[in-house]
Amino acid sequence: MLPIRPQRRSATALRRAAQGESKRTIVIALVANIVIAFAKLIGGLVSGSTGMLAEAAHSAADSINEIFLAIGLHRDRQPPDSEHPLGHGRERFLWAFMAAIASFLIGGCLSIAMAIAQLKARHPVSGGLTVWIILAISFTADGASWLQSMRQARRQAREYKLTVWRYILHSSDPVVRAVVVEDSAALIGLCVAAGGLLLSKIFRTSVPDSLASLVIGLLLAVTAFGLARPFADFLVGRSLPPQPLKKLHAIVKKDAAIEDILSLRAVYSGPEEVVVMAKVHPSKRMNIEQLTRAMDDLDRRIRLALPFVADVFIDVTGKRTEERSRTQ
Repeated sequence: MLPIRPQRRSATALRRAAQGESKRTIVIALVANIVIAFAKLIGGLVSGSTGMLAEAAHSAADSINEIFLAIGLHRDRQPPDSEHPLGHGRERFLWAFMAAIASFLIGGCLSIAMAIAQLKARHPVSGGLTVWIILAISFTADGASWLQSMRQARRQAREYKLTVWRYILHSSDPVVRAVVVEDSAALIGLCVAAGGLLLSKIFRTSVPDSLASLVIGLLLAVTAFGLARPFADFLVGRSLPPQPLKKLHAIVKKDAAIEDILSLRAVYSGPEEVVVMAKVHPSKRMNIEQLTRAMDDLDRRIRLALPFVADVFIDVTGKRTEERSRTQ
């Protein structure tokens, strides 16, 4: 059996692991969602509010999401083996994708089903003080989790010189993307549930409350799909965005040891970790020893200029070899 090459990690990934910010964000979100899921369930059962029950399902789904994200964070730290020579970084995308599917099934589908059932069978809704207190506590807890995730997003966005929301839309970090989006949807859902309760009390009918449950379910379904789609791209093998890819191309192109770039690929191997693969024609003015030193220096400069690069593989090919490969 061939020896397993030690995994190279990007400077960004190593710094994130040392800071422990993702772990902190997951723990805060998990504790908040578990507590308020039970509170919303009690409030829904006491008041007969379908919207509150939908919100309980929403928080339960988010709790499962945090557990999946935590599993992915743990699996990411496993060392490479013979079957996974580049490590387990992409497992974080897998568990985040599964979390989005769970949110769709548990939160979205369940809330929509409850709403449809209650629209057909009218029921009394009592918006007593207890329910409003639960809504206020839930908003506070979800708001605290949202603030923590936004602090992490702002800090990381500054490193990439992007606005917070642009960073969230394009980030390869599943924790930041998932928690910010989930908490934002949770806060909107609470406002919808409160609106449904208030309108049901004013008009003395359960229809607004049931419609609130339907809106919450649709919100969860759209949010889950919006999260799952980019995670699926990262699982398949997403390329580095155009701007950093241009910067990478310029670094390789300007190197004195490179005469021509035949191909250049930069693919995510995990959150904020990219593997660079290039096929180049070397300069004719260099011997083997000089070329070897030049490739080592190029590797160093790429990783210094782009801290999210984990590893660099450069295939140095002579023109005759390239011509023969094309004719075969």
